Amino acid sequence: MMPLINWGAVQATLVHRFGPRVAVRDAAGDATYAEVFAAAAGLGRRLIEAGVRPGEHVATFLRNGRAAVSAAYGTQLAGAAETPLNISYTEAELAGALGLAGCRHVVCGREHAALFGDLGLSVHVMENVAPEPLAASRFPSVASELPGRLAFTSGTTGLPKAIVYSQRARFLANLLLQASLPWLPGPGSRMLMMTPFAHGASLQTFAWLDQGGEAVLLDGVQPDRVEKLLADGAPEGLFAAPTVLAKLTVAFAGRHFPGVRTIFTGTAPLPPLLYERVRAMFGPVVRLTYGKSEVFNPITVLQQAATDAYYAAGGGHDGRSCVGWPAAGVELAIEDGEVLIRAQHMSEGWIDASGFHSWRADGFHATGDIGEIDAHGRLFLTARLSDAMKTGGYKVYPQEIERTAAPAAPGSEIAVVGFPSEYWGEIIIAVAENPPDGWEAAARATCAGLAPFKRPRFYVAVDALPRNGQGKMVRRQLLAELQARYRLTDGPRPAIERI
Repeated sequence: MMPLINWGAVQATLVHRFGPRVAVRDAAGDATYAEVFAAAAGLGRRLIEAGVRPGEHVATFLRNGRAAVSAAYGTQLAGAAETPLNISYTEAELAGALGLAGCRHVVCGREHAALFGDLGLSVHVMENVAPEPLAASRFPSVASELPGRLAFTSGTTGLPKAIVYSQRARFLANLLLQASLPWLPGPGSRMLMMTPFAHGASLQTFAWLDQGGEAVLLDGVQPDRVEKLLADGAPEGLFAAPTVLAKLTVAFAGRHFPGVRTIFTGTAPLPPLLYERVRAMFGPVVRLTYGKSEVFNPITVLQQAATDAYYAAGGGHDGRSCVGWPAAGVELAIEDGEVLIRAQHMSEGWIDASGFHSWRADGFHATGDIGEIDAHGRLFLTARLSDAMKTGGYKVYPQEIERTAAPAAPGSEIAVVGFPSEYWGEIIIAVAENPPDGWEAAARATCAGLAPFKRPRFYVAVDALPRNGQGKMVRRQLLAELQARYRLTDGPRPAIERI
């Protein structure tokens, strides 16, 4: 018999311990633990009465805020596999994700209910859910091996896949994430989050609330609200991807906010120049992690002191990004240069258009990331296998060029793509997002230290790089945009011109 998990008992304990305390702060104000979990209980009962079965995939589509938190806990109470959808998805992306996951039910806010009217789904609007006191006995115990959550990949290298986690993996991941925190929050400890709740912010919220902390959820980067929070010294934790940190260091240049104890960041490399700006603003408080949709955090962790020592020793200038040591229960291996992960809390496999697929027979997930493990046991990442460009017979990874060119555009981001060429295979183009004056000359100078075949042939400035809902640059979309705007004159001395 498979072990059972009763999420109602887990959540009821939090209500008993912290009921009148603030759990979530959002645009509408404060919501207590009792209020958040009463809304969750109301939704859980509604889903069960609607025929939702344990392990069934139930979609959630909500902006950052208390309703998103209650919806996540409510689907969990019903024993369902929450399938959070990014609030920035287009209607076509929504339809594709819902079809891939096979959802019959979706939980959303009133503002988005009409989006699902023609999709044949049962729509549960959070504003219409009647809250009720959470009683654990009213909710099922679920088999630990049933699906517990679906997470969609970012789609930066292809169509998104639905990653399937068991109830057990979801439970374990939350415990391990708490165990890897640099310090345990308590009542009144605030964590500020601005990235979509559908992704890593939700996992951070669950870990934080398990200890009685407060989740401060903003719907995107709102400089005025962020500045007030930081100036008041309110948040002890800041959960922010490097792209968000770059925006903050530009918006609040010259300011210092000493109240933040830890900045939790990952999902993309943190360039040394950006680290220096973040350190000047907040102090040596950055904690790095390695993030993958296929394995919930924690995977690897580099705590604050180790992060600061890494950058102080010149880290990040050699084409590698250190993401720390494996967390408890995580095994790493390198196979033909590719990083492999096996973990107690990793997913079961993935769903794509052809159906469900399990990971390798030995339990390892081949990440598609190129990396190495140093003599101290730390993992370093260098590039993505799928991003490799072929130019003049050479294989070149854009990440190396991007790291080299980055100092030319502080506060911006430079992306590199390979423009198709019959003569060269691909022609390397550097694209800067809203860069400062003189960036091209500076980038050419920094890239002069690269081998000639790695140097960009052309430099282009754009107002904004295409990004997915997690804020990651989407390389294939950037290339498509360049191909729509520029015409290539091919040959040994190629040229591009605006169409």
